[in-house]
Formats: sequence, structure tokens, C-alpha cells
Amino acid sequence: MNWESFIGGVGSFDTTSVIYPSNRILMTDAFLDAQRQQGDPLADEAIDRLLETEGADSAKALFNQLIGEIEMPEASFPPSMQDFFETTRQLPAEADWQKIRVAQDLFLDHGPKFLVFLYYKSLPQLYCCANGAEVLTRTGRLSRQGDDMEIFARRIAETGQFLMEVMQKGGLQPGGQGIQAIQKVRLIHASIRRFTGRQNWDGEALGVPVNQEDLAVTLMTFSVSMVDALRQFGVAVAPDREEAFYHCWKNIGLLLGCSPEMIPDDLASGRKLLEQILDRQAAPSEPGKLLTKALLNFADHTLKGRLKPVPPFLISELIGQERAQMLDIQPPAGCLGIWLPAFLSSLLQLGERLEDKFEGPMDLLIEELGRQTVKAMVGYFDKFEKRSFAVSGQMTRRWNM
Repeated sequence: MNWESFIGGVGSFDTTSVIYPSNRILMTDAFLDAQRQQGDPLADEAIDRLLETEGADSAKALFNQLIGEIEMPEASFPPSMQDFFETTRQLPAEADWQKIRVAQDLFLDHGPKFLVFLYYKSLPQLYCCANGAEVLTRTGRLSRQGDDMEIFARRIAETGQFLMEVMQKGGLQPGGQGIQAIQKVRLIHASIRRFTGRQNWDGEALGVPVNQEDLAVTLMTFSVSMVDALRQFGVAVAPDREEAFYHCWKNIGLLLGCSPEMIPDDLASGRKLLEQILDRQAAPSEPGKLLTKALLNFADHTLKGRLKPVPPFLISELIGQERAQMLDIQPPAGCLGIWLPAFLSSLLQLGERLEDKFEGPMDLLIEELGRQTVKAMVGYFDKFEKRSFAVSGQMTRRWNM
């Protein structure tokens, strides 16, 4: 499949000066460069207050707790943090709850596929962003030197857990599990800015750690990339459901600390922003290659049988060979690389027809890949976390887990 033909020739799109009609923002390179120097004032101020009231040692201990535990009840935070929790307890007032329910229904329909797309499209796209990959490796959350795959396995499990917590029914209600997950991630980002940004960090070249451009491209990979991956494999989704999915993530992004001016209002504009930032930031880098190697090693340790050779081909198909090569992904030559994309696409399309007819998900290759991945995450969480990897009862029933 050709990415440029899929999105209507965006490969020739002039991304140096773009007006997104939905919110009338002029996205020049100068504007985006400035956004790389911007953090998240609300969360950053919360961490600053924590440092003032509790001291640096206590603040760092809290950061270690944040990245080491799945759940951290609000009551476990010091009083100086309560204003932050009160302000971020619910989605923005403009959130359309009917669209959010539609988005969560879409996720329920395609959950195993979305998990596969998260690991083999969204994350690799982020690893292509050389400056952003630097902070991921620097914080030590996604990889370490050597073969310490347990740390990376925990991180990708956390990412999948976050996706399921925000997309489960009720997860985004005030105080819901999804809201708590968003609050935790936002504080982690602020802690990274505070601690990483002061340790031999070239802010002029790299920008502020977890800056507004990095937040925006991450949000687009969790929203636009998911919808587009379904399209790439020929899975038909009604346009209003696609827009509802994007609307849901737009509001998640606002609660995560993304600046409103960095979040286009509609899916088409979000797609342009995603490609514009990738055009600016995608480049070969050692951190990006290291993170990708860790992802593929994890897949090799957890997938079974016929699925073992799939991930490199799937990444190449989903993000394009040019960007896959930036990550040092070189799928072996041979017939597998020729027929696998068409095979997966036909399976997905067949699965949609069968699901409509029999009202239940089919045990197709892509579904099997998703289920094996979830099972692997459950195993790692049981070893390293205080709570098992959680899949809601509704999701386990719908996905035949």
C-alpha cells in the first residue's frame, strides 16, 4: 500500500506553512520550533510546589513511585498536589459524551487490532522522532543498556494498560481509572522535565523534555494513526465513528497537558499535523534504533509459532519502508515480505464481515497477535507490579480472551 495515495497526496504537501482550517492556526516551522521550548505549566507548577514543600529527595522518591507502580491513589500524594488533582479530575467541559461513547464502542469492536497498531505503528512512529527518542532513552523508562528486557516489557505493558483504561466504558468519567491514568502520566512528564532537563540536556537542540510538539505528535499517533491503520488494512469504519475517536483523544490530550493550539479540531487536520511533525522530526538516531530493537526483542520473546516473523514486516507496512529503515528495520528478503501485507489485509476484511454476521470476533491472525501480546503483558506485570495487568470484563468477553 502506498501511504501517499492513501491520504491523498500528502507526501507533496507543503508543511513549512500550514493553516488548519478548523482552528485557523498557522503552523510554521518557527511556531513549532517555539513549541519545543514549551512544557505544561499546570503540571510543572505542581512539581515545583512539591519540591518547595517536600524537598528534592521526596520529589524524586515520588517520581520513582510514579514510574514503578500502576496505581497511586490521590491520597498518597502530599497536600501541595491537591490543587493539581482537583483541576484535572475531569475532561474539559466541551467534551461531547455521545462521541466519547462512540469512540469507546469503536475501541471495544477493534481492541486487539488497536493494541497491535499501538505497538507496531504508533510507537515506531514516535521512535522515528530523533529528538523525542532521546528523552525516552535518557529517562530509562523504555530501554536500558544491555539486555534488560524486563524494564522495557513493563513499559510497553503500561502503555497498553493506559490505552485500555482510558478507552473502557466509564474510564473517562470524573475520577475514573482513565482519568487517574491521565493524571499520573501528566505528572510523570512534568517530573521528566524537571529532573532530566537539568542533567546535561541540550535544550536548544532538543527542546524541553516532553515538550508541546512531542506531546502533539504522541497524541496524533494514539488517535490519527490508529484510525489510519484500520484504513490501511481495509477495515471499513464510518467517518462519524472515526471523528468521534479523534474527538475523544483530543479531549484526552487537553487533560494530558497538550496546548489547545497544538490540537487540530478534526481528523483531517490532525493527519496533516502528524505528517508535518514527522517530516520535521523523523531521522535515523541511535536512541530510535535502540528502542525499536527493544520492541522487536520483546515481540520475539512473547510471540509464538507463525507470528514470530510478523512484527518487522508489520512495522514496515504500517509506517512505510523509508521510516522503517530509519529504525534499522530491514525485513528479510523473500516471499513473506511480498504476500504478508495483502494476507493481513484480506484477513482483517474477512474478519469484519464475519464479525458482522456472527456477532463475535474471529480468531484471525491479527486478533491472535493482539491476544498473545496482551497475555505477555499480563505475565510481565504479574512479575514486576503490585497489580496484574487489567483487562475489563467487557473487553475480555468481546475479545474472547
